[in-house]
Amino acid sequence: MIKEETLNRTIEKLTRKYPSETERIGLCVRQAAALWNTRVDGTAAEFSRFCRDNFLIGPELEKLQASFENKLESVNGHFNALLLKLRREVDEDTGPLGPADRLFAACAPGAHFTEDMFRARLAFLVLLNFPVKTLETCLEKGAGWTRDEWAAARLAQGFAYRVPAEVNRELAAAESEAEQYIASYNVFLNKVTGPDGEELFPKGLKLISHWGLRDYLKGLYSNPDGLKGQRVIQKVMERIIAQEIPLKAVNSDKHVWDPAANTLDGGKADREPDTRYERFLDIFRAHLKEDQYYPFAPTHMDRKFKIAREIPEDEVEALFTSLLEAKEGKEAAALIAARLGRPLEPFDIWYDGFKARSGVKQADLDAAVTARYPNAAAFQRDIPEILRKLGFSPDTAKFVADRVEVNAARGAGHAWGPGMRGEKARLRTRVPKGGMDYQGFNVAMHELGHCTEQVFSLYRVDHTLLARVPNTAFTEGFAFVFQDRDLDVLGLSRPDPETLHLKNLDAFWSAREIAGVALVDMNVWRWLYKNKDAEAADLRQAVVEIAKSVWDRHYAPLLGAKGSPLLGIYSHMISSALYLPDYPLGHIIAFQIEEYFRDHVLAEEMERMCVQGSITPREWMRRAVGADISPEPMLKAAGRALKALTEKQGARR
Repeated sequence: MIKEETLNRTIEKLTRKYPSETERIGLCVRQAAALWNTRVDGTAAEFSRFCRDNFLIGPELEKLQASFENKLESVNGHFNALLLKLRREVDEDTGPLGPADRLFAACAPGAHFTEDMFRARLAFLVLLNFPVKTLETCLEKGAGWTRDEWAAARLAQGFAYRVPAEVNRELAAAESEAEQYIASYNVFLNKVTGPDGEELFPKGLKLISHWGLRDYLKGLYSNPDGLKGQRVIQKVMERIIAQEIPLKAVNSDKHVWDPAANTLDGGKADREPDTRYERFLDIFRAHLKEDQYYPFAPTHMDRKFKIAREIPEDEVEALFTSLLEAKEGKEAAALIAARLGRPLEPFDIWYDGFKARSGVKQADLDAAVTARYPNAAAFQRDIPEILRKLGFSPDTAKFVADRVEVNAARGAGHAWGPGMRGEKARLRTRVPKGGMDYQGFNVAMHELGHCTEQVFSLYRVDHTLLARVPNTAFTEGFAFVFQDRDLDVLGLSRPDPETLHLKNLDAFWSAREIAGVALVDMNVWRWLYKNKDAEAADLRQAVVEIAKSVWDRHYAPLLGAKGSPLLGIYSHMISSALYLPDYPLGHIIAFQIEEYFRDHVLAEEMERMCVQGSITPREWMRRAVGADISPEPMLKAAGRALKALTEKQGARR
C-alpha cells in the first residue's frame, strides 16, 4: 500500500507541473496506487517517481492511447487465435476426444496477461493517465462523450481490477470441464420409450440436452401424433434436472429407457451422479476466488450486471417480470389452448405453432435443408447468397462471408468472434452424417447473425478499443433477427398480415419462456452466495425448488402442473455462469430492432448500429432505434396480434 503522505506529495508535484490537470491527476494517481503492490511492483518512492515520469498530456497522451489500442488488438487477437487452436477438438466434431484434447482445451493462454501488464507497469501507465469511469458516470455523461473519450474509458476499464493469473486459470479450467460435460451430454431418443413400452422416435435419433431435446419437441407440434413424444421428452428433461436419469442412458444407445417408470431394460439402474451440479459448483467456487479483487463488484452477480452488461440487476429483473406479468400472457395461453384443442401442459412453454414453419412437417424441412447443405462446407459456400437474400449488397455479403469460417460442432453450436482484424469469426452448428438438418440450419442462421455482427463491430469500427456491441444480449438480438429469417432463405416464408401477427406472438411467447429461465438462473446464484459451502446435492435440490417456485408464480396459472421443475433444464446454467439473462434481453432488443427494420433496410441499418461499438446499452439503443431497452413494443404488438387472431379463431367457429 502507498501511504497517504506519499500520495499527497506525488499529486502536489504533478499539479504544480500541470495545473490544468488537477482533477485528472488526483483521480489517476490514487487509482494507480490502489493496485500498486510494494512487494512486487516497487517501493513507494519508485511509485512516486513512476507517476512523475509518466503522466502525459496533449499529443503524447493521444499517442499513448493509440499505441495501447494497436498493441492490445494484436495481443488479444493472438491469444484468441491460440485459444481456438487449443480448443478445436472439443468445439468441433473431429471424432472421439482424447485425454490431451481435454487438457489442451482447459489451457488459458491469456490467463496471465493482465498480471504481466501490471508487472511490466503497462497497466499502471494506463491507470495513471486515463480515469476509470464508473457505470454511473457512463450512464450520466456518456451521451456527451466523443468516440475518443469512449475509447479512453474502455481502455481504463480494462485495467480497473487486478486478478491473479492462477485465479483466471482455475476459472478457465472449470469452464472448460463444464463445457465438455455439456457438449457430450446426449440422449439417444430412439432408445427411449413411452410408458407402455411404445417406440415413439426414429432410429438413430441422438439429441443433445437441452437444445436438441427442446427443438425436437418443438418440431412435434406439426405432427398430429406428436403429443405422446412431447410428454416423454418432458419427462426425460425432468429426470435430467433431478439427476434421476440412469447413468447408462447418457450418451449411449445400448439400453432401452422408460423415463416414466425410470427403468433401464425393464429394471432399476444406478442414476447419474450429481455431475451436472458438480460442474456448476466448480465454476461458482472459481468465481468466489475472484470476489476479493473486485471491491466495487464483490460478487459474480455484480460483475455480470454492473461490468459485463452495464444494466443494473434490479432493472433487468423488472424487465423480465413485466413480460411475465403482462395480461397478454394469459390471453396468449388461451389462444394456444384453443389452437391445440386441449388444456396446456408444461412443455407448451415451447409452443411452436405461431411460427411460419409450423404448417410444414419436420421431415420435409429436414429434407429441404439436407439437399441444400450436405456438409458444413456447403453452408460456408452459400453464406454470400444467404446474406444477399437478407438484403446485403454483393460487396458487403462477400466482405462478411470472407471473414466467417464454418465448422461442424461437437455441441449444439455457437459463434466465436475474431479477436483482431485478419482473423475470422467461427460459426459452429451440428451437421449429422448425411447432411445438415433443419435444426442445424436454424442454429446456423442464429450463429450467422452473431458472426455478421462480430465482423462489422470489429472490422468497421473506428476504434478497436470499442470493438463489439455493448454486451452479449445485443449480439443475441442480431442472432435472433437472422434466425427469424430462416424460412426466407429457404424460400418457404409467407409474407402476409396473419404471418406477421403470428411472428409477433411467437416472439412474445418465446421471450416469456426464457425470461422465467433467466430468473431461475439469477435466483440460483443468489442462493449460492447465501450458501457458499453447498455440496452438489444441496445445489440440485435448490435448483429444483427455485425452478418450481418461479413456475408456480408465473407459469402454473397458465399451464397448470403446479410444482414443475422444467425451467431448470437449460444447459447454459451449468457451463455459462449467469449467461441466461442475455437471452430474454436479446429477445427484447431483437424485437425493438425488428420494429425499426420494418421501416428501414436491415442490411443498411445493421452495419450502422454495429459500428457504434461497446458504448453503454442505453446509449447504443438510443442511437440505434431512438429508445431505451423496453418490452413495451413487444407487448403492444402481441396485444394487436391476439386481438386479430382471436377474432379470426372465433369466426372459424
